[in-house]
Amino acid sequence: MAVLRRRKESRHIDVVTETPTALDVTSEYVAALAARDSKAMEALRSPDFVLDFVHGDAAELSPLSAEETRQFWSAWFVAFPELDYEVTRTIVAENVIVMQWTFTGKNSGPLPPLPVDEGGTAMGRTIRLRGASVYDVSDGCIQRETAYLDMATLMVELGVEF
Repeated sequence: MAVLRRRKESRHIDVVTETPTALDVTSEYVAALAARDSKAMEALRSPDFVLDFVHGDAAELSPLSAEETRQFWSAWFVAFPELDYEVTRTIVAENVIVMQWTFTGKNSGPLPPLPVDEGGTAMGRTIRLRGASVYDVSDGCIQRETAYLDMATLMVELGVEF
């Protein structure tokens, strides 16, 4: 974001570059997610971004790297070509944003691997999944997303058998 300021005593114009707030960055990120725009999402993540799905702790899965995150969202958007991502609550601090959200979509493409299922065949089911994400933001980029989501509901709605 650039702000133009005209000096009173001269004809010069100063251009001051301001770093967007953490809320600006995360709002743009979730708008890109809702629009299935993985390139815009990637542009808002730092090169060393980490996506930490808390449910991965049960399976001893490591957080996803920036590249693994890019691959995950590309596969998720294929699995759910029509989706709705609604932020229902936002808590704002200077460099940390917490967003509660609801994801709704019909699974009509192949699923990416899930912690209790290897993914693959589209189930053709509509899911509604609630969760919360904690975003750590610095220098105008998201450094880390820690995602808490209801995996049990996701699995039941997809028809995954345990």
